[in-house]
Order: sequence, then C-alpha cells, then structure tokens
Amino acid sequence: MNGQPSRTKREWVPAQPIDISTNSSTRTGWEFVETGCGKALTTVFPGRSFLKIKFALLVPIVCLGVASMVAKADTLTLNSGTVNPAGGSAEIYPYSFQLDTSSGASTVNLMCLNYNREITAGETWSITEEGIPTGNSLVDLDYRADAILYAEILNPPAGVSASEIQYAEWSIFDPSDLAGNSLFDLSSRILAITALNAANNQQLINSGYFSQFTLYIPSNDTSSGPQEFIGTAATPEPSSLLLLGSGLVGMAGMLRRKLVRS
Repeated sequence: MNGQPSRTKREWVPAQPIDISTNSSTRTGWEFVETGCGKALTTVFPGRSFLKIKFALLVPIVCLGVASMVAKADTLTLNSGTVNPAGGSAEIYPYSFQLDTSSGASTVNLMCLNYNREITAGETWSITEEGIPTGNSLVDLDYRADAILYAEILNPPAGVSASEIQYAEWSIFDPSDLAGNSLFDLSSRILAITALNAANNQQLINSGYFSQFTLYIPSNDTSSGPQEFIGTAATPEPSSLLLLGSGLVGMAGMLRRKLVRS
C-alpha cells in the first residue's frame, strides 16, 4: 500500500510541437519539469493552448458556497486496499478505513494521494481533516487537481480505468517516482495534466465545487509517515459531486482514442 508526497517545483516551458490528432493539424506541446530531492523528469504533454479550450466546458453550474478550511483531529485505521487489476504491487482506490471522530466510528472509502510510503492493514494514525484549499500556491493547485481526479474515480466511464486515474492522482505531487512505471501510461498523463488545468479555473474555484471534498492529512506528514488521502465531505451536495468528473474523463478518453488511431 504505497504512497508519498514531495512538494516539488513544477515549471511549464515550450517544447517541440506534437501531433495529437487524426488529421494534419499539430498542437503546441509543453514540457512538464519536476525538480526535487535531486531528481528531475521531463515529459511532453498535450499543450495548454489545446486544453484551455476544452476544460472551460467542464465547469459545473453549481453554487455550493466557499469551501470550509476548518480542521479537526481524528484517527484512521486501515482495513484494506484494492488489488490493481492492471497489475503492479501498489493497491489502488478504494482504500477502506475506520474513521474515529468525536461523533463516533464509521467506515469510509478514500483515495491515496501519495505513492512511495508504506502502510499496513490494522495500522492506526492521527489525522487532521481539512477542506480543499482555494488559494494560488502550487500546493493549493495540486490539491484541487487531486479532488478532480477523485471525482473521476468514483464513476469512471467506459474506456478509462481506475488504475489510470489512480496513477494520474499519484503523479500530481511527484511524477518522478513513477518514471519508467508502465502503469503511468499516456492516459494517466493526460488525465493528470487536464486535472491540473481545470484546477486553475477561477470560475470552478468560485463555484464552491471543492467544498464537496475532505483531505485526511496525517499528523506525521513526512516521508516516514502514512499517506495523505482524499474523500467526500461529510455533507456533500449529492447532485453535483460527479458533474465535473464525467466531462473530464470523457475528454481524456476521446484524446486517447485519437492517439491510438493515429
């Protein structure tokens, strides 16, 4: 049961054009550069000029209010993870937990945000429940992308697997840990970059969409501690939770099919 965050520096720099269509048109490419812990990885993704046209269509028409950033201390106990049908040793969503709060105990299914840390069934740790940040820092943006991908995995459409979405999620904080991992494939990369673009959409931020999610941050949030997880807020707006998700995955799936045919 793997995971690990690394708060690294991300830069966008122009790259050579890449052909991502079935016709003769060529769209601008970008290089996604992560540096941290002495590592660096450069990956070519579809350009933002292409994605900006698309993700504007994903904004849900919903007003849920400003996301709450009030934190409270509770505990998580891992029941189990889910074996990845695509292979690999890392378990994927859903991770089943017992959540203990001042109101009592409940079972929750959460999504892992980090790749390289280790936890075992029966392990218990203290956590802080936090809302999704709506600020402008890189970490704020990353957490919003995490929330978007979590919404995706709740109801992935045909052609997009839970494995692809989970690996896209893991790549948000430190894609260098996934370098050379065959499960972090082109679809996962497209999902990650699309989520990062959508997470920067101010209309989406202002809509209150991110108030539907809760981060479960371990008290020992270090490389030797448990992973961070994300789940649904205690009182989500049921009609709006998946509004963004299906559109984002649909776009990524359509782009992948074009790549396969080309």
